[in-house]
Amino acid sequence: MLNFWFPNRCPVCSEVILPDELLCEECGEKILLDFESFCHVCGKVRCICEERSLFYDKAVVCSAYADETIPAIIHMKESRNTNFAVFSGQVMAERIRNSLIYYGKYDCVIPVPMHPAKQRKRGYNQATLIAKAIAERLQLEWREDVLYKNATRYAQHQLSAEERRLNAFSFGIHDEISLEGMNILLCDDVLTTGSTLSRCAELLKSKGAETVTIAAASTTPPKDWKNPQHQTKEENSK
Repeated sequence: MLNFWFPNRCPVCSEVILPDELLCEECGEKILLDFESFCHVCGKVRCICEERSLFYDKAVVCSAYADETIPAIIHMKESRNTNFAVFSGQVMAERIRNSLIYYGKYDCVIPVPMHPAKQRKRGYNQATLIAKAIAERLQLEWREDVLYKNATRYAQHQLSAEERRLNAFSFGIHDEISLEGMNILLCDDVLTTGSTLSRCAELLKSKGAETVTIAAASTTPPKDWKNPQHQTKEENSK
């Protein structure tokens, strides 16, 4: 009865889907970023490894923040349709499990934190939902007791690249934490300049973490970028 009044909807196209589905089949296919289309170190479609000094070691992403992905991210943040958080977490977990690039033992999954007041208002932290989905699929522990976020005047997405870098210092790590020798998966919803995830990775390593691999549901591409998968489908349809 509840599903009749509040049906499960695809967060991309808003079509009604089965109660146990996360995305409709068509959107589930077209939203994925091809595994070879992003740098497995910085996580960007156009590599920034030579431009930026990043504290994380590897990166895995699910999609590019463009076209179909944008509604899914907005719904995840604003409408309580969190299907994309679970979907992206599961996709990234499988990419980690099935690629030699990410081969190794991971000790825990940690989400990028949200300020408590903002999290109370929203009701959840989308990065935590992604972390939970990855942890469940890989049978790992997930932890929210490691990093914290101080209040800032502006949201990260409203800032320039330099402002993002400075704003990243609003993140901190609890004094009593010890991560000696641990290999950590660090999760967030969108990878833009890498400032937030790099700062959090720096904090984790300051407490002894051996490696930090980031997992971002979406990565922002250059403005002139086109999804190779879309181009291939267009060519095949001609």
